[in-house]
Amino acid sequence: MKKETLSEALGMLDETYVAEAEKPSVKKHKTLRIALSVAACFVLVAAVAVPTALSRQDTIELSGLSQNVKVKYADPSVVTKTSYSLIDFKSEDELFTYFNTAVFKGTVREIRNIQIDFNGMKEYRAIAEIDVEAVYRGDCKVGETVGVLLPCTIEDGVWVEDTEVVSAMRKGTKGIFMPVIYDENSFWEQHGATLCQRDLAPYGFADGVRYAFLETDDGLLFDRYTYESIADAQTLDEIEAYVVRMIEKTELTTGQ
Repeated sequence: MKKETLSEALGMLDETYVAEAEKPSVKKHKTLRIALSVAACFVLVAAVAVPTALSRQDTIELSGLSQNVKVKYADPSVVTKTSYSLIDFKSEDELFTYFNTAVFKGTVREIRNIQIDFNGMKEYRAIAEIDVEAVYRGDCKVGETVGVLLPCTIEDGVWVEDTEVVSAMRKGTKGIFMPVIYDENSFWEQHGATLCQRDLAPYGFADGVRYAFLETDDGLLFDRYTYESIADAQTLDEIEAYVVRMIEKTELTTGQ
C-alpha cells in the first residue's frame, strides 16, 4: 500500500509520523532477537522437562515383591485386548465360595488402562476406582474408594470375549461388584517375571463376566445364563436382595 493511500485510510495521518514509522529501529530489533532467544531456550527446556515429568507420573511404583515387571498407564488408543478364560462352575453357590470375594455396591469414579511388562512380554488391563456405597461382605468401608484390577482394557464401543460385562464399565457406572480380595499369595507369574497384584489394587475380578452387576443405559447387565435363579431381574435392588440371601446361605453352609 502506498503512503498516500495509507494516510487516507487512517484519516489523513500526518506524513511526519508515517515517515518516522518507516525508519528501521536497530535497537528494537536487537531487543526482539534477545527476547525470542530467551523464549526459545525456555521452550526447549520445557520440551525436555515435561515428557520426563509425564513419564514419571505414568509409571506405577511397585514393591520389592514384584520382580522383573514394569507397569504404566496406557494410552487407550494403542491398547490391545486380552481374552479371559472362565472357570466352569456347577452351581451359583460356587460363585460365592470358590474365591475369597468382597461384595459391595458402588459407583465407578475412574478407570485407567495399564500396560504390564513381564520381562518384555506385555499384557493390558485396567484399574477401576470405585466409591463404596454399601458393603455386604468384606472389610471395605462405606464412603471409601477402592481400586479393582479389571481383566481387560476399557474403550468405548469395544467389548472383549469372556469379559463382556466388565467391558461395559465406565466412569459413573453404578453396580454391585464381587472382586477377589488380594492377599500375600496373590501373584501373577509370567515370562520370568512376578507381579504382586496388591501393588496395583487391593481387589481384582476373577473373570470379566460373572462378578459384576451393572446399571447401564440399556438396562441391568449381568450374566443371566449363569445366574439362572435371577435371570429375569431388572433392577439393582433385586440383585442386592439376591446377593444378601446368597451370602447368608453360603455362610451357613460353610460355617463362616
